[in-house]
Amino acid sequence: MSRPDPTVELKALTAMALDLTRVDPDREPGQRLRTWHRELAEVLGDTAEPIATNRDLLRDAIRLTRCSRQLIHR
Repeated sequence: MSRPDPTVELKALTAMALDLTRVDPDREPGQRLRTWHRELAEVLGDTAEPIATNRDLLRDAIRLTRCSRQLIHR
């Protein structure tokens, strides 16, 4: 099965991270979410930052979004 467009996938990850952060910012994300985050970062040509909480996941999703926008605008 092929992956969706990375830009769309990143928007979905960021939205999920935002929802999780609103509910429980200090909770540790599940393994499937960590794997998705890591794999998506690799697809985007970046490296995922370590995440210990939902808040960390949101921060890194925002960082990845900013990095991908910089690549598009170059």
